Amino acid sequence: MKRIVLPLILSLCYIAESLFAQFFAARSFGGKFTIVPHFLLVMLILMGMHYRKRLSIIYAFVFGMLFDAFYTGILGVYLFFYPLAVYLTEKMDRILQSNIFTGTLVAVLNMAIVEFLVYGINALINPQVMGFDDFLLLRLWPTLILNAAFFILAWYPMGNFLKRRAREEEKE
Repeated sequence: MKRIVLPLILSLCYIAESLFAQFFAARSFGGKFTIVPHFLLVMLILMGMHYRKRLSIIYAFVFGMLFDAFYTGILGVYLFFYPLAVYLTEKMDRILQSNIFTGTLVAVLNMAIVEFLVYGINALINPQVMGFDDFLLLRLWPTLILNAAFFILAWYPMGNFLKRRAREEEKE
């Protein structure tokens, strides 16, 4: 039973992203901003900070592939970028002291990297997708604010859960 809790949490975050996007569409925030929930990426970043690193990257590959298969027209974008974000999180976490402030900064930086890379891929495929200034002001900042708030809310409960789960798996 304990083995399915973490994949279940990740699956719920995966589903919550689409529900959030559907129920809180851009018109809910004045029609100007595009807010992209990255709840799954936030959880994967938390896993990179508090859980077994290799398994975190494997989860990132699996859920990145699922995300590509169901939400994007290009297979491989999130399949590569989610594990990259987890890997970078792991490397930064080794250097920086792990607390909620540095954790939030690392998470926001990694989400910004993923957003920039996805924007770059989309701009290569469709050059008229969105101007860079519009991307920064209307999409990137609101997205980072929402996901930073979610990260802060999830920091203690998920961090404690992941640390406890990692200790239990070491004993097994």
